[in-house]
Amino acid sequence: YYLPTIILGPFIGVLIDNWNKRSIFAFSSLFQFLIVLSYALVKDKIWPVYAIILFYSFCDELFYPSVGASLPSIVKKEQLPLANSLFLFTGQSAIILGSFIGGLLLKFLSNSSFIFGIVSIFLLVSALISFSLPKEPFKSKKKIKINFTDPLNITQTFDLPAFSKQLKEGYNFLRSEPKVLFPILLLAGLQILIGMALIIFPSLSSMLRIDFSDSSFLIIFPAILGAIIGTILIQKRVKKIRKYIFILTGLHFSGIGIFILPILSLLFSKPIVFSLPIFVGLGIAYIFMYVPLQTLIQEHTPFNVRGRVFGFLSTIVTLASAIPMLVTTTLIDIFGIRLILFILGGGILFLATI
Repeated sequence: YYLPTIILGPFIGVLIDNWNKRSIFAFSSLFQFLIVLSYALVKDKIWPVYAIILFYSFCDELFYPSVGASLPSIVKKEQLPLANSLFLFTGQSAIILGSFIGGLLLKFLSNSSFIFGIVSIFLLVSALISFSLPKEPFKSKKKIKINFTDPLNITQTFDLPAFSKQLKEGYNFLRSEPKVLFPILLLAGLQILIGMALIIFPSLSSMLRIDFSDSSFLIIFPAILGAIIGTILIQKRVKKIRKYIFILTGLHFSGIGIFILPILSLLFSKPIVFSLPIFVGLGIAYIFMYVPLQTLIQEHTPFNVRGRVFGFLSTIVTLASAIPMLVTTTLIDIFGIRLILFILGGGILFLATI
């Protein structure tokens, strides 16, 4: 799944800036509709699954940065926080809801191939909706010319000098604009935190003395509730309070919350009771950081480089989400969950101070 990011990541933004984003939405969903259908043909063969996941990820690589780059073109500047909140909330809720429904379907359907049929229908509907969108807000200023009259002549078929020039423009812009680069790096850090949270879930449940089967209700639900509260608060106060105040508050909330969790597990026989408000606070903190950071990037990125900026954001966030998988379980095995949470919480507070 991560391989397309490594291959295409540095270049994907140039393509987004040159292609119609409506077409990217539509054809990505259409190809994924066909790719998901092919799962049903695989049955118990393992090796074709790798190819299917690879091709599915190639489509994702284009889709998500295109959405982020499109939002400033279709909503007013003052509506960006709300649009980003909705985009984050619907995306995360869909993953949770999809996992829950998928589990139920696997339990009650005799043939799991039906699930791939259901998912492929959703993707087909997504493609049809994308085709129905108006063309104008999603158009790009196409500068790279493609000529297929002589496909063997690569220099004629694909305008490589123009591609290289746009690539340099994008990275020069990122390097010279801290109001864009800094939020991107912080969002990557947030993704590392989310990745670590998913990895440590079993250990966290054990530390809080709850069954892993109850963790979705006792941990995820309070965090989602906090995210909803955070979304409401940020919409009401975003015009009155500077973005950096929200970001710093979110960093302090998350640092203190993560630092306190292992202390509660040492002080109380039922630490989950006292941990519930902390999980609500962590949900609020995530929204307080994510929405202003995403909005900052959109506000300070000109239209002509938006695809390259969000392509870079997608690349760095995707790669950041892979880091926890490589190191977190090993660190927990060596040092234990409590020490890891102490270090993590303290590190976030140190970052907030810096």
